[in-house]
Amino acid sequence: MSTQHRTADADSLRWELTAKRYRHGRFMDPLLAEQFRRVHRDLVRRWSPESHRGRVLKTDVFAEATCPPRAFSWDLCPAERLVSVEISTSLTTTAHENAVALGHGAAGYVAGDARVLPFANDAFDLIVSDSTLDHFGTTGEILTSLKEMARVLRPGGTLVITLDNPANLLEPLFRLWLRAGHAPYFIGRTLSHRKLGRALRECGLDVTDATAILHQPRYFAKAGLRLLRRTGGRRHDRLIRWSLATTERLERWPTRFQTGLFVAVRAVKPAPRTPVA
Repeated sequence: MSTQHRTADADSLRWELTAKRYRHGRFMDPLLAEQFRRVHRDLVRRWSPESHRGRVLKTDVFAEATCPPRAFSWDLCPAERLVSVEISTSLTTTAHENAVALGHGAAGYVAGDARVLPFANDAFDLIVSDSTLDHFGTTGEILTSLKEMARVLRPGGTLVITLDNPANLLEPLFRLWLRAGHAPYFIGRTLSHRKLGRALRECGLDVTDATAILHQPRYFAKAGLRLLRRTGGRRHDRLIRWSLATTERLERWPTRFQTGLFVAVRAVKPAPRTPVA
């Protein structure tokens, strides 16, 4: 068995074990799940307003399998135009079952590795990769996956990608938390928005937009929500929704790359040049 296959098998097993712990959105408050879905859905619609007309690829199905209220892929296009790829066969199966239960059964779910995508060249009009590649252990794996996404994106197509934001002001606390072994899943390498942009240009894509999304303080928000749930149940939902919506206004500020949890970049695959006669 090749090193590549051994790595893929280990990653698949890791995510299947993680999914068992994370089942039914155990670590995601319903209102945080609602915010995650809305923010990602609105970002993709803003950057690819005609996504519903083309073929769409989503690069993992963790939310679709473990916390459907957090999943936004079903909002992007008609189900028959959506294909999702996931390294874990178990997660792929569960995501499909959830899609069928929610009326999106025509969507396609494929077990595959983002580092070796099982699709033909120029197969998709839109690719959405939300915090998928930052679960790889090396920067090289991120770069390999970016090349694969560029390969299967059709000329004129759009890639929307997010990664953990290394410039977030609370990133040092996040890394300490990881080293202490508290993360419910594996967190790997990531890239700043500038390095991500450079990597995408090296793949032959044109980078058109960059921003940062989800600006609530990660752990303080979760801790505050747990406290409010214990003291008031759902009575504080209106206040929580308002507070979360207020934090999203920070995307308009010049400091957005210091407050956002994820960097987001839009890139377009240029059409081939027509030879001059």
